[in-house]
Amino acid sequence: MTTSTSGGMLIPQELSMLVSSDPSQGAKNVTPDGSQFNVQLSEPISIPKNALNCTLTVEQSTVWWTIPNIVTGSNNTMYITGPDVANVTTAYTVVIPQGLYDLSGISQAVLRDLENQGAKISPNPLINFAPDEPTQKVEIKFNYAVCEIDFTQGNTPRTILGFDSQILGPYASAPIIVLADNVANFNTVNSLLLHSDLISKGIRFNDDYNQTISQVLIDVPPGSQIVSQQFNPAKIEASDLVGGKRGNFRVWLTDDANQAVNTNSEFFTLRIVIRYLLPYVVGIN
Repeated sequence: MTTSTSGGMLIPQELSMLVSSDPSQGAKNVTPDGSQFNVQLSEPISIPKNALNCTLTVEQSTVWWTIPNIVTGSNNTMYITGPDVANVTTAYTVVIPQGLYDLSGISQAVLRDLENQGAKISPNPLINFAPDEPTQKVEIKFNYAVCEIDFTQGNTPRTILGFDSQILGPYASAPIIVLADNVANFNTVNSLLLHSDLISKGIRFNDDYNQTISQVLIDVPPGSQIVSQQFNPAKIEASDLVGGKRGNFRVWLTDDANQAVNTNSEFFTLRIVIRYLLPYVVGIN
């Protein structure tokens, strides 16, 4: 479809690109966490200098919802003291494998590691986790009087579980249930943002610009692929591309706080469309 102007017409032009963070598909300089990569083009993007209304949109994207909320070296360790199978009070360092967890998953990982280290499991394990639905907080049940948890260490999952920095226990009145200080925070990521240096500003986020080109809403269960295909994707002003050539560009994925995410070795893709109008002068006989 063409648009008429005084003395000529405007001819719509469109350039589509499908890019992926997968190195086997050509992604370059992928960061260790998988959140950033470069695209190298054998045929550069070249928008004529007389192009008008140049815009960029992300028509579709795919991201695996496997971004960990328990991260190795960050919040994956619990320090628990309690009886072993011989009723000897023992200090255990419990390491939770990196992954995307809910309360049930963390409970399973902690109790499994305690059992493997020889902690007492009969008639009850050292601790139990449970949700307190009305308050959205976590409960921890201490089953033996000598049990304690040290949440003062910086690499514990205390924030996700909703506990302040403190040592819980020992409790002479055990078994006893302790309610977390704060609401549980398993949903550490509310949405995802795609960025690219193809544009200088991007979608405005409150009063900031950080080269955001699309928002990805998390609408699938953990471990599933998000397929984002917006009905009316944002049209981003891309006049920076006019009159120049781009043989490479960078793409990166963050959370809604603009922090790089760990893709857990999964790849993400996006389909970028650049549109512009090219003046065409109609000859006069």
